[in-house]
Amino acid sequence: MADLAFQSSPEFSLGMEIELQLLNPDTLKLVDGILPLLAQAPENPRIQPEFNQAMVEIASQVCSNIPELEANILAILRDLKARCQELGMTICTAGTYPCCDRFASITPIPRYLNQQRISGYLANLMMTCALQIHVGMPSGDAAIEIMGRLKPYLPILLALSASSPFWWGEDTSFASYRQRFLSSLRNYGIVPSFQNWQDFRNFFANAQSAGMFEIIRDIHWDLRPQPELGTLEVRVMDAQPTIKESMMLAAFIHSLIVDLHDHCQGKQTGFLLTPLPWLLEKENYFRASRWGLDANYIEDERGNSRPIKHIVKDILNSLAETADTLGNSSYLHQLETRLDQGASYIRQRRVWESTGSMKAVVTSLVNELADELATTRRQATVSIPQI
Repeated sequence: MADLAFQSSPEFSLGMEIELQLLNPDTLKLVDGILPLLAQAPENPRIQPEFNQAMVEIASQVCSNIPELEANILAILRDLKARCQELGMTICTAGTYPCCDRFASITPIPRYLNQQRISGYLANLMMTCALQIHVGMPSGDAAIEIMGRLKPYLPILLALSASSPFWWGEDTSFASYRQRFLSSLRNYGIVPSFQNWQDFRNFFANAQSAGMFEIIRDIHWDLRPQPELGTLEVRVMDAQPTIKESMMLAAFIHSLIVDLHDHCQGKQTGFLLTPLPWLLEKENYFRASRWGLDANYIEDERGNSRPIKHIVKDILNSLAETADTLGNSSYLHQLETRLDQGASYIRQRRVWESTGSMKAVVTSLVNELADELATTRRQATVSIPQI
């Protein structure tokens, strides 16, 4: 198990991965465009394939703070959009593509083809997109301790990020149907609990022997350690239609993990969510995926519940000092404002209810990202000093 040594990274450094949809700009239908896109930029590590040929993943560099991460992601997205335009495609993202009408074309990479063989019919339906945040950890033991403390916050993150109300042209009545679909797949969903890094290593060795996993990346839990990167990776969230929303969530996670670390060290006190029995944990997941920000969250083993919005405000109040130290306060203020303005699943539903058109929903997703990229480019241009 020497290859599972945890390679520590700069403490609380940041990375982000976003999965996006490749579309025909006229019909706004999915396009199997990843192979020509990769051929166009074969040496670009920031543009990567995904399981489905109509999807693409972008990956940031390692960043030290949220503004640096935001600038890096915006630069990568502008480059991706330009490359896609050259190939006759456009891009957008959300937890699901609202009106899929065909099976997925699996990217012909051995690892993905093996996943297709194992997943059977479910592989045909894999039309989901995620937002993934990496936070640097000093050691494997620290990663496992924070992972355990972060577990009860995952339904909160799911509700905050919910952006997948539609599936194959139907309103599912869920805020995040992506989570419901992925819960049916092998090796996805709620993360187990471990005592320390050695405990996780023992589990992984046994799972390898049982043929469950070959490599760490075969683990698709909503939260997982990444020993080769030295990070803890938060994977529960739906992809966000805008980078602004992605950065709000990244700042929330960044502040939360630092705060939880300080609690571990006895340096911090304040509001904390505590781990729950598995069945209550599973119920919180369901509620968050079903009702999003209108869900009630079970807080304790006695079954006492409160609205998720109230829980989020308590968390934000508790994180205020840590967020200020990290320079994340403005992002968390935006997140709090968004609680009242509505997450993506609410915005998508409003478009559907006012137009009755799934294409209009996709158009709104395309326009949200395009407008943001255009606006941030203009702002960057204006901020450059004139000589």
